[in-house]
This record gives sequence, structure tokens and C-alpha cells, in this order.
Amino acid sequence: MAEIIRKSKSKKSQFIFLKDSIMTGISYMIPIIVGGGVLQAIAKMLGGYDIATRMTEIDSLAKVIMLIGQSLMGFTVPAIAAFIAYAMADKPGIAPGLAMGAIATTLNTGFVGGLVGGILVGYLVIAAKKIKVPKALSGIMPILVIPTLVTLAAGLIMYYILGIPISAFMKLLTDFLTSLNGGSKFLFGAVIGAMICADHGGPINKTAALFVNGLNADGFFIPTSAKMCAGMTAPMGIALATFLGGKKKFSDGEREQAKSLVLLSACYVQEGVIPFLLKDPVRVCASCMTGGAITGGLCMMVGLESPAVHGGAFVIAMTSNPLLFIGFWALGACITGVLYAILRRPLPEGYVDEDISSPLI
Repeated sequence: MAEIIRKSKSKKSQFIFLKDSIMTGISYMIPIIVGGGVLQAIAKMLGGYDIATRMTEIDSLAKVIMLIGQSLMGFTVPAIAAFIAYAMADKPGIAPGLAMGAIATTLNTGFVGGLVGGILVGYLVIAAKKIKVPKALSGIMPILVIPTLVTLAAGLIMYYILGIPISAFMKLLTDFLTSLNGGSKFLFGAVIGAMICADHGGPINKTAALFVNGLNADGFFIPTSAKMCAGMTAPMGIALATFLGGKKKFSDGEREQAKSLVLLSACYVQEGVIPFLLKDPVRVCASCMTGGAITGGLCMMVGLESPAVHGGAFVIAMTSNPLLFIGFWALGACITGVLYAILRRPLPEGYVDEDISSPLI
């Protein structure tokens, strides 16, 4: 198991501490979602998109793959709870965190219950570590006493106090998502797409991704397509803009750099847009958010599903409608590219490539 290396002993604010712990939990959770989602998608490709509703009627390789994928997905909530607790309080938090994730699943509190349970366990373990005990007992504290007592305490708090309101919130969220009509779905997807394309891996992007990944873990796959398809539009759009704008608006270095964006777009890697964002923040942001919003809105409106939260072009075949996904990806990229090619100001006479941090006014 990978150890968390704490590079600095300097104290962090509670907000930063919690944010870092949550992001650690998510980083451990994402491979589970990706693996489980891809396996289930393969099963659907082999046995039909409705295979999950016919599991008792069939006995095939597709069914076995679906069972494996479903089993892996069952670890999603326990994983985020356990590794949030691990990030906060080291190894004594793992067992109680797993228990909180399992309880969260039982109480139908989903991703939010796992997140809250992990944080609760983390703070309880931190508090338990401060208890003074005889030296003879210090060796068994982290492997017996703390995990047992914290699991019991956190479990009782989750079951009797926190579980009810979290479960009610998740039911409200579920009812809201399932009751959205066409216009509301488009707006919801547009917000997701715009946030994903706002800062290309920054805090706004990560906030939207956190929310959508949580919905995916709870079985809502449509917002995932809005997130991934919208995120793929920005790099492709900027590459297209450099082609449309030509030497008049883009330097040789920028146009050469943009060639890699095509591959990055296919891999759902947005960070390649950051150099362009730093040089021309307002126009790049406006162009990318517009293309991403339209793509995200369309994905939500037509109910396009993606069980995989990452993978880009490599998991398009596993979406509910691959051709539609490709079409929305291309449409968003064209909107971004054409808009930025128009908005980008011509290069000054005799312009040469400058440091990447120098904004183009």
C-alpha cells in the first residue's frame, strides 16, 4: 500500500487539510470507478445495454464480466471513506473508514455518506491518538483499540445521527435529477461543461469533477458524459483555432504546440490548454467555456451515458451512443475553435514568442 509522504511539517489550515484529504480519497477511488465502469461497459457491449436487468435470465461471459464490474463498483464508497480517513489519520483510519463506507451504502447515503464518514473517522482517530495510555498499551492502540473504538463510535453516529439527513438529501438529489425536463437538463449539463472548461484542471474544474464523479458512483452516468465530452472540446478547439487563425494571430511556437493538443484532447487531458490560457486568459476562457457548456448541455439533454469517468476516446465505444458522443465532441471543439479564432487579436508586427507567463493584451 502506498504511504502518504508528508513533505512539510508546517501546519495547514483546516480547509486545506480537509481539501487535500478529500482529493487523496478521490485519487484512490477513481481507479475503482474507472475499472468497474469499463468492465460493465464491456459486458454491455457483449450482452446488450440492458444486461443488468436480465442477469437472472442469462448465463454467459458477459454476465460474469458484469458481475466482476459490479463487485468492483461496490468498493467505490468504502474506498473514498477509507482513504480520506487514511489521509487524515494514517493507517488506524483505514478499517473504520471501510466500515463507514459500507454503512453509507446500507443507509443509501451514497458518495456523500462515504465522504462525511471518512472525515468523521479521520477526526475521531486524530482525537484518539492524543489519549495518553501506559507504554505497555501503546503498541496495540493503532492496530486494536483505536480501529475498534472509532469504528463503533463513528458507526453509531452515522447510523443514528448523520445517516438520516444525508439519506434524505440524496433522495432529494435523485428525485431532482430524474425529474429534470429538457430545458433544465440542458442548463444542468451546460453548467457542468462550463465549469470543466473554466480552468483546465484547476479548482473550478475539480469541483465540478468531484460532484459528477460522486453522481457516477451512485449510478448516474449521464452527467459523466457531459463532463468528459465537454472537457475534450477545449484542447481540440484551441488546436483548431490555431489552424483557422494562422500566422496572423498565432506564433509559430503556438501553432507547433497546438499539434499536441489533438492527442491530449483524445486522451481527455486538458492541461495542454493552460499555456494558451495564461497568455490570453479572458478570450481562451470565454471560448472554451462556451464550447464546453453547449456540449455538456446537449449530452445531458439527450441522456447520453458514460459509465467511465476518464479515458477519453478510448472509452467512447462504451458510452450509450458513441456516434453522438463523437458528434458533440466535434461540435463543441468547432464552437471553441471558431470563437477563439475570431476573438484572438492579431499578433503585433514583428512579434516573437515570449515567456509563457506574459499575457497577450
